[in-house]
Amino acid sequence: MRRLLLCLVALLALAHSAFAQSVDEIRALNTKMLDACYASKFDEALGYLGQLEKLQPENNGVAYNYTCVYSRMGQADKAVEWLDKSIQWGWGASKGGIAVQGSQTAPLVWHCEMLEKDGDLENLRKDPRFAKLLERAKALQKRAEDYAAAPLVYIPEKLQAATEVPVLIVLHDAGGNKEATQAAWKAIADELGCALLSPAAPYALREDASRGWGWIDDPNVFALANRTLDYQKPVFAALEALRKQKKSTSGRVWIAGEGQGGTLALVTALHNSGSTNGVAVLDAEIVPALTGYKVPGAKANGLRLEARFDPKFWKARGAAETPKKLVEVWTLAGSSTELGEVKDPAARQAALADAVRALAKSPAPAPAPPAAPK
Repeated sequence: MRRLLLCLVALLALAHSAFAQSVDEIRALNTKMLDACYASKFDEALGYLGQLEKLQPENNGVAYNYTCVYSRMGQADKAVEWLDKSIQWGWGASKGGIAVQGSQTAPLVWHCEMLEKDGDLENLRKDPRFAKLLERAKALQKRAEDYAAAPLVYIPEKLQAATEVPVLIVLHDAGGNKEATQAAWKAIADELGCALLSPAAPYALREDASRGWGWIDDPNVFALANRTLDYQKPVFAALEALRKQKKSTSGRVWIAGEGQGGTLALVTALHNSGSTNGVAVLDAEIVPALTGYKVPGAKANGLRLEARFDPKFWKARGAAETPKKLVEVWTLAGSSTELGEVKDPAARQAALADAVRALAKSPAPAPAPPAAPK
């Protein structure tokens, strides 16, 4: 049974955002589902999974939990059906934890290890069809590991001889990939005269490779402050790849992202404002548990924020309003703007590129004065 690694203390800071409401509702249903499973009330557990499925369509974790319940019920055909769906929806390309009654945490292991060790799947592992399903999940894990190990770095021709370079890190929305991101942003990097980093998103959204990659596998886990460094690792890996070639110019390091990539870009910038000078986002979710408490330090470090929001995008998602007001109360340097509808991918990239240009035009923060001798 997949365990959602939640900590009530961390979630208390989530307030008044669509992201927070989703986390709270999913957390409550998941807890009820697990309790029903522990009590062997499997029909009740299936009912809660049905509600979770509506909130998270085609979610591999929900599908895996269906697999666990049907395995425990001895319904092998149903268990195989749901495990097949889970793998189609990306199960194998990430990590999770096996639930233990009475425990609030579970060690993270690759999905394939969960398939091999989860006690809920004891019945299913006896089925001859299980081996081929496990093989598919292992293939997905290898693809994810290989992909994540190779971020892309582009150095414009005019910077080839430079020892230090300004840096732009770009995170695509869920469903994108590093190759398309680098191809689309090379011209902007040439224009601004900066190195372009395209980190590798670690989560395959589907077994079908054409469906792209994502940065956040589970919003519940992403909201935990003690897990945020794990989600930032692809950005750090891209910076490390650059360091093998060039040194980044102090005061000229920017990160940008759209949608899910924007959510991670904003969190990364706020948590690393001492080394990141500006962040540009388009339609990023705001996660108060990971952002608000970092704002004072970010302001002291001079972090600039250029945020862009499409009201129709948020209306289509059922939100009462864009997150514009949430970021404005931070009073960080920069601007927050609501745009006209920007459905077309090219138009969305252009809107984000304009936000990046605003960052690049801003003066570099003044170096901190030297400390007085003691």
